[in-house]
Amino acid sequence: MLKTLVVALITAALAAPAGDARSAVVEAQLTIATGEVNFTGKPVEALTVNGQIPGPTLEFTEGDVARIHVHNDLDVPSSVHWHGLLVPPGQDGVPAVSFPGIPPHSDFTYEFPIRQAGTYWYHSHSGLQEQRGVYGSIVIHPRNGERHPADREQVVVLSDWTDENPERVAGLLKSGNEWYAIERNSNQSLWGALRRNRLGDFLRREWESMPDNEISDVAYDRFLINGKTDPDFFAEPGETVRLRIINAASGSYFYVQFAGGPMTVVAADGKDVEPFELDRLLIAVAETYDVLITVPTEGASGFRATAQDGSGHVDAIIGKGDLLVAPEVPKPDYYQNAMNAGYIRAMRRTAWDVGGDVALLPPSEPIPETASPKKKSPGMGAMGAMGQGSGTGAEAKTERPGPPYSRLRAPDDTTIKGVRPTRVVKINLTGDMDRYVWSMNGETLHPSNTIRIKKGERVRFEMSNRTMMNHPMHLHGHFFRVLNGQGTHAPLKHTVDVAPMQTTVIEFDANEEKDWFFHCHILYHMKSGMERIVHYEGTEVDAATLAVRPSLYDDSWYAFGSASALSQMAQGSAEISNTRNIFGLGWEVGYDDGDYDVTGSYSYYINRYLSPFLGVNAYSEADGEKDVRGVFGLSWLLPLNIHTSVWVGTDKSFRWSAEKEVSITRRLVGFADTQYDTETGWEWASGAEFIVTRHISLYGQYSSEFGAGGGLRIRLSSPGF
Repeated sequence: MLKTLVVALITAALAAPAGDARSAVVEAQLTIATGEVNFTGKPVEALTVNGQIPGPTLEFTEGDVARIHVHNDLDVPSSVHWHGLLVPPGQDGVPAVSFPGIPPHSDFTYEFPIRQAGTYWYHSHSGLQEQRGVYGSIVIHPRNGERHPADREQVVVLSDWTDENPERVAGLLKSGNEWYAIERNSNQSLWGALRRNRLGDFLRREWESMPDNEISDVAYDRFLINGKTDPDFFAEPGETVRLRIINAASGSYFYVQFAGGPMTVVAADGKDVEPFELDRLLIAVAETYDVLITVPTEGASGFRATAQDGSGHVDAIIGKGDLLVAPEVPKPDYYQNAMNAGYIRAMRRTAWDVGGDVALLPPSEPIPETASPKKKSPGMGAMGAMGQGSGTGAEAKTERPGPPYSRLRAPDDTTIKGVRPTRVVKINLTGDMDRYVWSMNGETLHPSNTIRIKKGERVRFEMSNRTMMNHPMHLHGHFFRVLNGQGTHAPLKHTVDVAPMQTTVIEFDANEEKDWFFHCHILYHMKSGMERIVHYEGTEVDAATLAVRPSLYDDSWYAFGSASALSQMAQGSAEISNTRNIFGLGWEVGYDDGDYDVTGSYSYYINRYLSPFLGVNAYSEADGEKDVRGVFGLSWLLPLNIHTSVWVGTDKSFRWSAEKEVSITRRLVGFADTQYDTETGWEWASGAEFIVTRHISLYGQYSSEFGAGGGLRIRLSSPGF
C-alpha cells in the first residue's frame, strides 16, 4: 500500500508542468509616504516608495505568484499599477476603473500569477503622484533562462523631476503661460526664424493658425537615472551587460546611447525581439527596452540619456578608468514647418468631428496588414527634423532618430489565430495646445465614449495623431501587435508612440473581461482628457468600483488671470474654466476721466476655432454716457492666429473685435487689437510686453482711448480644484 502511494506521488510529480515545481509565492512590502529630497540644491517634499525614489526593484521568476502588500501612508488616496503586466482585472490598480483605490492610511494586498518575463515597472495611477516619485522597476526572469544571456545586468530607470508641485504645473499649462517654453528655449519668434532662415515656415504656420511646434510641455529641473544625477554602474572590462532601460518619466522622451560602442536591442516592452544594433535609441514615455552592451577593455564609458526636447541630459558611468563621454544630441529645429495642406485640413476636419468610427468585420482569418486603410508604418511622421518622427530605417540615418519600430521583429509568429470577427476602432488623437485640452475624437473621458468590445474578437485600433505633439499610447492588461511591416512577426508591445501627422495601427486579442484603461502616458495629457475605458460587453466590475467611477469623469476647474497697472490705465482678465465651460471677466479703466469697459461672460468651448458666449457688458464714456447691456456672440480663430469676436447687445448694439500677438524675440511679444462698437465707435491699441519672470512682465502700449503709458503686468494661475 505504501509502495503504491509513493509510486503514485512520484508519477504525479513527474507529470506536473515543469513550472509548477519551481513556482513560489513571492511577497513584497511597499509603503507610499511623503519624504524630503534634494536633487537641485533645494530641499522639497516628495512622495517615496519605501523611503526612496524610485521605489525598490521587484524581482520575480516566470511562474511565481506575486503577493505585494501596499501601505498608503498619505493623507489622500493612492494606488499602484503594474505597467505591462498581465494581471486579473481587479489587480490592475487604476482607481475607479479596476478597483476603488487605496484609502489614506490603509493597506491593500495585490496578488496575481506571473505569466510573463521581461522588464516592466510600476507607478501610482492616482492624481499626479507618479510625477512626485511613486514609481519603481520590475524584473521578471524567464523560467528557462534568457534567450540572450549576459554576464551582468543593470536596471536603468529614467525619469524627469520638477521641484514644483505637479498640481501647479498643471495649472500653469492650463493658463497658457509660455514660461516653460522660455525656460526650455523652445518658443518660436520672428527673430529666431530670421536667424535660422525659417521666416517662410514661421509665417506659413501663422497663416494656417497653427500653434508653435513643441516636443514637450514642462521645463524640468533635473533628469535622473535611478533617482540620481550621476550614478556609477559596476562592470568588469570586456563583460556583456544587459541594461534594462525603463522610461518612467512623466513627460519626457529620451535618446539613450553608450559611448563604448553600439547597443544591441534584444527586447522591447518586456518581449524578446530579433537582435539588432543601433547607436542611439529614442525611448518613449512608459516604454522599456533591454539592450546588450560590451564594456571596453580599457577605461570607463558614459551612458547618456538626453531629453528629446534638448533641455538637458543625465549620465551614468559604466566601467573604470578614464571616461569616454557619449556625444551630444543635436538640438531640435523647432522652426521647420513640416505640415502639408492635407494634414492641416485633416486637423481642422477632426476638430469638428467628435465621433469615432467603429466597424465590426465578419468572422475571418487574420487580416493582412495591407488591408488596413491609409496605414502608414509607425514613425512615418513628417516632423523628423524635430526628432518627432522616425521613418522606416531612419533611425540608422539621422542623429535625431524616431523610435526603432520598423526594426522591431518578434522572434515568433504573433498572428492572432482563428476565424473571428475583427472590430476596427478609428481613434483621432486630438487637442488644443493653447487651452491645454487633450482628447480622443474631440472628446475628453465620458461614459458615452467608452470603447466597447467583446471577448473573442480581434480588435484593431487605427490611431491618427491630429496634434503637434507625440503621444505614447498605453493599453492596460493586454499586449498588442504593432503593425510595422513585419507581417506575421509584428512585435508585441504595451505602449507605442504615435508621432504628429502619423497613423499607427495596433491589434490585440480580446481575451480578457471587465474594464481596462487606454490612455496617453504623458501624465499631463492623460489628466487633461486623452484617456478611455475599454469595456468587455457582458461583464462588469465590482459594485465598489462602480460606486466611485463618477470621480473618474470629474472635470477639474482652473483659475488664472493677468492684470496690468500702467501709468495711464489699468486692464486685465480673469478666467475660471474646465474643458468646455469658461467663465471670464475682462476690464479696462482709465485714470483721468474714469472711463471703463467691463465684460463678464460665459463661453462654451466647441473647439479651438469656435466658442459661443453670452454675458454682461458695462461701459462709461468721456461724455458721461453709461450703460449696462446683455450680450450674445461668437469668438473664433482666423488665419494668422487672429482671435476675433462679434456680439449683439440687448440694446440692439453691435461690437466686433480682433486681436493678434506675435513673439518678436523669446521674451518680447508685440500685440495689437481693434474693435468697433455701434455705441462707443472705433478703438485700437498696440504695444509690447517683455517677459521678465513667470509672473511679471514689463508692459507698454498706446491706446486710442487712454493714450500712451507703461507699467507692469502680473500673471497668476491656480492648481485644479
